[in-house]
Amino acid sequence: MTVNIDHYDSANAETQTHETCATALNSSSYPTWADIGMHAMPNALWNRTRLTRIVKDVLAKAALSEGEKSGFTDDVNLKGFRDDWLGYVMVGYMSTVSVGWIVFLLVLSLDYYGYVNGVAFSLTYESYNLSSKAFCVLWFLATSWYLAINLVRTKLRNFFRLRQTLEHAQYVQIEKERQVLQMLVDDSHETSGILNHVQRAEIYIRKMLGLDVLISTVPVRKTSAGHRYIEFESTRYMYSTHTDTFEPSAVCLGVDATVLLGMSSGLTTTEAERRQEILGPNFIAVHVPNFIIALWQELTGFFYVYQIMILWCYFYLAYWQIGISDTGVILLAAIIKVVVRIRSETRIKRMAEHVDSCSVLRDKEWKKESTADLVPGDVFKIQPHQVVPVDAVILQGDIVVDESSLTGEPLPIRKFPLRDDGHPYDRQLSGKIHSLFAGTTVKQTSANAIALVLETRTNTDKGKLVQKILHPQLVSFVFHEQLKLVFAILICWAIFLLGIGVWWLGGTGMTAWFYGTLCAAQVMNPLLPAILVVGQSVAAGRLKKKSVFCVDFPRILMAGKVQVFCFDKTGTLTKEGLEYYGVYPALRGGKGETTFGESKRQFDDLNTTKEEERLLRIGIASCHSVTTLGQEYIGNPVDIVMFQATGSSLGTDDGTDIVLMKPSTPEKQAHELRVIQRFEFQHARASMSVAVLDTETGHIHIYCKGSFERIHQVSDSATLPPNFNRLTSHLAREGCYVLGMAHRDLGTSVDIETVRNWTRDELETQLSFLGLVLFKNLLKEDTTSAITQLKAGDTRTVMITGDNALTGVFVGQACGLVPPNTRVVIGDVVCDDKDAAIEKLGDNIVWTDSETNERVNIDAALLNNEHRPIELAMTGKAFRTLMDAGRIRDYLFSTRIFARMTPVDKMVCVQLFMEKAVTAMCGDGGNDCGALRTAHVGIAMSEAEASVVSPFSTPRRSVQSCVDLLIEGRAALATSFASYKYLIMYGETMATVKFCTFYYTMSFSQWNFILIDAFITMFCAFAVTQAGSARILSSHRPTARILGLEVMLSVLGQLFINAWFLIGAYIWLYTRDDFFRCHEWDARAIDASKWWLLGDSFEADILTFIALYQFVNAALIFNYGYIFRKRWYRNYFLIFLWSLFVAIVSYWELADPNAFGCLMRVNCGNPDVLVELGYPRPTFYIAPYNNLIGHNVLPRPFRYQLWGYSLGNMMITNAWELVVILGPVRNWLRKRYPLRRLKIKQ
Repeated sequence: MTVNIDHYDSANAETQTHETCATALNSSSYPTWADIGMHAMPNALWNRTRLTRIVKDVLAKAALSEGEKSGFTDDVNLKGFRDDWLGYVMVGYMSTVSVGWIVFLLVLSLDYYGYVNGVAFSLTYESYNLSSKAFCVLWFLATSWYLAINLVRTKLRNFFRLRQTLEHAQYVQIEKERQVLQMLVDDSHETSGILNHVQRAEIYIRKMLGLDVLISTVPVRKTSAGHRYIEFESTRYMYSTHTDTFEPSAVCLGVDATVLLGMSSGLTTTEAERRQEILGPNFIAVHVPNFIIALWQELTGFFYVYQIMILWCYFYLAYWQIGISDTGVILLAAIIKVVVRIRSETRIKRMAEHVDSCSVLRDKEWKKESTADLVPGDVFKIQPHQVVPVDAVILQGDIVVDESSLTGEPLPIRKFPLRDDGHPYDRQLSGKIHSLFAGTTVKQTSANAIALVLETRTNTDKGKLVQKILHPQLVSFVFHEQLKLVFAILICWAIFLLGIGVWWLGGTGMTAWFYGTLCAAQVMNPLLPAILVVGQSVAAGRLKKKSVFCVDFPRILMAGKVQVFCFDKTGTLTKEGLEYYGVYPALRGGKGETTFGESKRQFDDLNTTKEEERLLRIGIASCHSVTTLGQEYIGNPVDIVMFQATGSSLGTDDGTDIVLMKPSTPEKQAHELRVIQRFEFQHARASMSVAVLDTETGHIHIYCKGSFERIHQVSDSATLPPNFNRLTSHLAREGCYVLGMAHRDLGTSVDIETVRNWTRDELETQLSFLGLVLFKNLLKEDTTSAITQLKAGDTRTVMITGDNALTGVFVGQACGLVPPNTRVVIGDVVCDDKDAAIEKLGDNIVWTDSETNERVNIDAALLNNEHRPIELAMTGKAFRTLMDAGRIRDYLFSTRIFARMTPVDKMVCVQLFMEKAVTAMCGDGGNDCGALRTAHVGIAMSEAEASVVSPFSTPRRSVQSCVDLLIEGRAALATSFASYKYLIMYGETMATVKFCTFYYTMSFSQWNFILIDAFITMFCAFAVTQAGSARILSSHRPTARILGLEVMLSVLGQLFINAWFLIGAYIWLYTRDDFFRCHEWDARAIDASKWWLLGDSFEADILTFIALYQFVNAALIFNYGYIFRKRWYRNYFLIFLWSLFVAIVSYWELADPNAFGCLMRVNCGNPDVLVELGYPRPTFYIAPYNNLIGHNVLPRPFRYQLWGYSLGNMMITNAWELVVILGPVRNWLRKRYPLRRLKIKQ
């Protein structure tokens, strides 16, 4: 093949030649290191400087290419690759080498025991020294090999592929910026300088090693039409020749209601197929690996590599019993994690993968199609009991939908067809009443109900939920951040111990290296990362028993640090249902003035002979969106209560809703009303409206119902009573839910069809005020108790509601959220009276006393509130005005009630609290879903276990669930710290033990090591996590700082006391001339590599008895802490284990030589020697003792003294924890030196 090089430049000949040939051969012009090595290395033989320039040019070209192909968002980078035969060879070679290391280590280990040729060390000329050196070299090489592979495991396969342009790539490597959600949860909200340095070091190391990005490699596939695409995180990306990259697939139908309604004819088959080519099938495939693959993925993790390589040292140096026991523990932990993962992913798979059939309008004909074939723009029929497969907008028909599986809303919701009212369609806000969401269930439909598909797959709300569960946001807790520093400290400490071990054991020979390595391994306990999450899992199980479900376990620890708890009002603090409380009709006087009539508590009290009251009867009976599902009313709870109070009934006639009003007197017939037009309630407008035909008079009436502030705005001012504001404030202050109603009579001259074509704005004009409709919003029975518990638990409670401020204040005072004898000042925006001499913030915020209506200088009042505390309440308008003025933070933590808040306002308010405090939000998952998603801890009162709106959900619909969540969160945090302290204590106690073994060149017996590593540590660590949660919420939160003073004093104090007791025991031993001084241990005659021979001494006896009690006692000590958990004696499993282990060790120590003690090589000896000492000859086998005297039996009096000494050790360490760390000393220090924390008024 001949190619032409355009604009040939001899100075750049090699680069130009490479690029041109690559283009002609349709291969990559961005070579891998293999290309550089194969093609450029020979040039180095004659021009080394030229090679350097070529490599720089190639890397620069590759870097430029990567920047140009920088994926679909700013934080994602795409690289193309293709397979090559040499790559397959290299993959096979690497696999062979990886297996080879294991084979070599296995052969050397077997040769150590003589299992290869029948003689130990036969492969190394029967030399232990040569064998250990060979093992050490192989171990280092294998460890380096596996760690290197682990660091690049996500992109390893691409090292053996050729770089290729995205246009021709077979695979695409996707590099996504690693983003971690940093959740500050420390009460002081201050990060230590050391921790800042550690975080910067971590960022630098990750960047240097390429671990600052998450890497995935996906195959490039082709559609039936030949379009190239990739699937990433369940979303399809199509290749674009214009941008030379893969872009997310999307078909946008727009937000113009006119355009959407014009799509009612559906798609052609050709267009539907084209769109499916772009978007892919409406199906989220969830791949659940089989058990073997999942186990392999788990065991090839970084920490497992560390664990497995340490186990090889155990298997080699005659430590195979410990190796087997630890292998079993590690495998068991891995299997449990794998089983939990597979079960979780299987559950997600069942939730995500739903396929059904439905009727779709294609080519203007109804066809039966799979829901997987639906695409945006399709029109499909809605059937009763159908699971909605897509996000859609209703084009025709009324539909009742159960959305509890998605949002947690307990009641079915009535949905209406989209209207062409001139406003943009927004399916999440104002258009929600016209929208269907994937995963919800249709309960009821009218005839010929159809909907237009808007979104499919991961573009739906359900798809986003599945995607969020499958690919969760990485979350970092201050607990985890400090854990990194702890690991860094432990690594340094382990290296120090390794050096000490090598030095004290002679500084030469491989045995010293083995001892030091195993000591370092015990300091870095392999169980530490796993045990920290056990507390979360146990807490999640307890929460589930209390009907609080969690889909994000790390958030349980966050719940343990909550400082501010925000609540929605209606349906959260108060009951879901309202009670009808009557009306205040507006009566017209003879001179045209309007006044409020007397309150009419019952609907039948309205007098039909008075025109205003007759019209109000019609409005109450018809101005709603209530429908029926069987014998059940469906709709807005307020509407249902209002309609039920009328005693009327509902019906339909040819798609038109009919209201049959109960006659005012028995002799009259039912009064028929026909609803000819309805605009549903919108939160943004705070109102709804209907046009009703009165069949008795033939008049068409327009009614508008909504918040009394909204009705005040839309009503003719001449029809408003002069005491409107005073009465509504009074009613709200009494806890009434107040709605206003306005009316317009169109008479008989306006055509029905004309009214049906009116927009909402046309309908809601020229209205006359008609009256107020009242409801009572009663508190739930346990709300007051729960709020009291939260406040007693050092948690600030706040209300964020869409209701009126005065109603919020009333409810807040009733439930204790507002403290008694507190002055409440309400901030609101006043658009008039601008010339008045009032104190304002921003432009026009006025602060008034909720009781006296006096205007207040709020800044002065907050500064002088010693005599009577002040709490603030503010409306949504005031909140937004203060936000715009940049002053909201000045009043945030003084504000108890946020009223008339929109969904966006609620979310912003929670975000503001999150800047200074760990914030929780509780709501019903309706208009507060944004706030629930945003909060550190969101709990939705939802019927679904996995809610789309929050990490926690509960069907109990009780504020007590919030208390339970905080109790379990604090218990989980305390338990995680207890587990951490126990395992750190294990490692450091073992380090102290190792110092003794290094110094005296002696050791525990084999079975003692097995007892400690496989039984005491494992079972006690698990038992610590079984501590139950406290019965009531504690008065303060547990610490979240691993390196905090409390945790450090607890651990270091125990270590200090234990170390001195061990030193004291040896000092005591060396003063005993009666049995010890003439029989000191001399290890010079023993081969140190045969470590199992180093335990037959009095020194080893002392070390065994003192250390075993310390290992067991540590679990009991860290089980204390009844403030957050149940009292220590209620952890029955731990008490049983502690009693069992203490009894066993006491038996070994106090009893005369016996089979059990001899198995552990304590208080035993050779049979003949035991007879000489006055003990009966053993009837069981005892391996020969490896010391000159042939035994290590301590004298009976000394044994009892040593036992009492060990009990004293346990008592003092327990006293340190109970008196100093948790008891009176701690309390005195807290009072003397208060913590510098954010002061939050409860």
